[in-house]
Amino acid sequence: MKPGSYNMKHILLAATACLGLAACASTPESPAQQAEDAACTAQADAQYNQATLSDAGHTAQNGLMYGATPTHVFDAEHMGAMHERDSQIQDCEKTGNNNGQPVVNGVPVVAPHIIN
Repeated sequence: MKPGSYNMKHILLAATACLGLAACASTPESPAQQAEDAACTAQADAQYNQATLSDAGHTAQNGLMYGATPTHVFDAEHMGAMHERDSQIQDCEKTGNNNGQPVVNGVPVVAPHIIN
């Protein structure tokens, strides 16, 4: 094997990888799409902040064997709220700014509720 051929293989492999990644580059979003994404994120952030409002009262209790707050439960609730926020943003971007709710003939479906 020639000494230079080994380096040439690495250069060709790197060039191929760069060309492959360049093909994945997408066109920039339109201003309307950026505005819709921002609205979806703002709506999800508002619901996330409302859902995690009680988290402000939980302080970290590091170093304690048995802290006063069930830390694993707190972490799980926090991760669940983060997942809910991310899912809401994805649903909103897929279906429009209707919070992922079903739409029939362009009209959002009213959630069922009990009338007294």
